[in-house]
Amino acid sequence: MNSRLWYRAVLSGALGADRAVLMLAEHFADVLRAGGWPDGACLFLSGARMARKESRKDDGAISEAVFFSPDAIAVVPHLIAVCGAEPSPPPARAGATLLVGKQSDWNLLPHGLH
Repeated sequence: MNSRLWYRAVLSGALGADRAVLMLAEHFADVLRAGGWPDGACLFLSGARMARKESRKDDGAISEAVFFSPDAIAVVPHLIAVCGAEPSPPPARAGATLLVGKQSDWNLLPHGLH
Protein backbone atom coordinates (compact mmCIF):
# COMPACT_ATOMS: atom_id res chain seq x y z
CA MET A 1 0.00 0.00 0.00
CA ASN A 2 1.32 3.42 -0.96
CA SER A 3 0.61 6.56 1.04
CA ARG A 4 -0.83 9.61 -0.73
CA LEU A 5 0.86 11.87 1.81
CA TRP A 6 3.05 14.71 0.59
CA TYR A 7 5.91 16.18 2.64
CA ARG A 8 6.74 19.90 2.79
CA ALA A 9 10.01 21.51 3.86
CA VAL A 10 10.05 25.28 4.43
CA LEU A 11 13.14 27.10 3.23
CA SER A 12 14.26 30.42 4.67
CA GLY A 13 16.68 33.17 3.71
CA ALA A 14 16.70 34.35 0.08
CA LEU A 15 20.29 33.49 -0.84
CA GLY A 16 20.55 30.45 1.39
CA ALA A 17 17.23 29.11 0.13
CA ASP A 18 18.27 29.48 -3.52
CA ARG A 19 21.45 27.51 -2.93
CA ALA A 20 19.58 24.90 -0.85
CA VAL A 21 16.95 24.45 -3.59
CA LEU A 22 19.60 23.95 -6.25
CA MET A 23 21.57 21.43 -4.19
CA LEU A 24 18.42 19.58 -3.14
CA ALA A 25 17.11 19.38 -6.71
CA GLU A 26 20.46 18.07 -8.01
CA HIS A 27 20.72 15.41 -5.33
CA PHE A 28 17.07 14.45 -5.71
CA ALA A 29 17.51 14.00 -9.48
CA ASP A 30 20.69 11.93 -8.98
CA VAL A 31 18.93 9.56 -6.57
CA LEU A 32 15.91 9.18 -8.86
CA ARG A 33 18.10 8.53 -11.89
CA ALA A 34 19.98 5.82 -10.00
CA GLY A 35 16.66 4.26 -8.94
CA GLY A 36 15.20 4.09 -12.44
CA TRP A 37 13.07 7.20 -11.94
CA PRO A 38 9.93 5.75 -10.30
CA ASP A 39 6.61 7.01 -11.68
CA GLY A 40 5.23 9.90 -9.66
CA ALA A 41 8.48 10.62 -7.80
CA CYS A 42 8.93 14.37 -8.09
CA LEU A 43 9.85 17.57 -6.28
CA PHE A 44 7.90 20.83 -6.50
CA LEU A 45 8.75 24.33 -5.29
CA SER A 46 6.05 26.67 -4.06
CA GLY A 47 5.97 30.08 -2.40
CA ALA A 48 7.19 33.61 -2.91
CA ARG A 49 10.78 34.52 -3.62
CA MET A 50 12.02 37.04 -1.09
CA ALA A 51 13.48 39.88 -3.15
CA ARG A 52 14.40 42.15 -0.25
CA LYS A 53 17.75 41.97 1.48
CA GLU A 54 16.00 42.05 4.83
CA SER A 55 12.74 40.55 5.86
CA ARG A 56 10.76 41.65 8.88
CA LYS A 57 8.68 39.22 10.87
CA ASP A 58 5.59 41.39 10.41
CA ASP A 59 5.83 41.94 6.63
CA GLY A 60 3.70 38.92 5.75
CA ALA A 61 6.28 37.41 3.37
CA ILE A 62 5.62 33.83 2.38
CA SER A 63 8.55 31.47 2.62
CA GLU A 64 9.44 29.08 -0.14
CA ALA A 65 8.83 25.41 0.41
CA VAL A 66 9.71 22.23 -1.43
CA PHE A 67 7.17 19.45 -1.71
CA PHE A 68 8.11 15.79 -1.95
CA SER A 69 5.50 13.69 -3.76
CA PRO A 70 4.13 10.55 -2.11
CA ASP A 71 6.03 8.33 -4.56
CA ALA A 72 9.30 10.10 -3.75
CA ILE A 73 9.10 9.29 -0.04
CA ALA A 74 10.35 5.72 -0.39
CA VAL A 75 13.21 6.80 -2.66
CA VAL A 76 14.54 9.83 -0.75
CA PRO A 77 13.58 9.43 2.93
CA HIS A 78 16.99 10.79 3.93
CA LEU A 79 16.33 14.08 2.09
CA ILE A 80 12.95 14.43 3.74
CA ALA A 81 14.55 13.96 7.16
CA VAL A 82 17.50 16.31 6.48
CA CYS A 83 15.16 19.06 5.26
CA GLY A 84 12.91 18.68 8.30
CA ALA A 85 9.95 18.10 6.01
CA GLU A 86 6.55 17.47 7.56
CA PRO A 87 3.35 15.89 6.24
CA SER A 88 1.37 18.34 4.15
CA PRO A 89 -1.28 18.63 1.47
CA PRO A 90 0.20 18.98 -2.05
CA PRO A 91 1.20 22.45 -3.24
CA ALA A 92 -1.32 24.65 -5.01
CA ARG A 93 -0.96 24.16 -8.73
CA ALA A 94 -1.08 27.90 -9.46
CA GLY A 95 2.00 28.71 -7.39
CA ALA A 96 4.04 25.55 -8.01
CA THR A 97 7.19 24.97 -10.03
CA LEU A 98 8.22 21.45 -10.99
CA LEU A 99 11.88 21.22 -9.96
CA VAL A 100 12.51 17.54 -10.62
CA GLY A 101 10.16 15.14 -12.32
CA LYS A 102 8.27 14.39 -15.50
CA GLN A 103 5.78 16.68 -17.19
CA SER A 104 3.06 14.15 -16.31
CA ASP A 105 3.75 14.80 -12.60
CA TRP A 106 1.64 17.96 -12.89
CA ASN A 107 -1.33 15.58 -12.87
CA LEU A 108 -0.53 14.77 -9.22
CA LEU A 109 -1.51 18.30 -8.15
CA PRO A 110 -5.12 19.24 -7.48
CA HIS A 111 -6.87 21.39 -10.04
CA GLY A 112 -8.35 24.64 -8.76
CA LEU A 113 -12.09 25.06 -8.62
CA HIS A 114 -13.55 27.44 -11.16
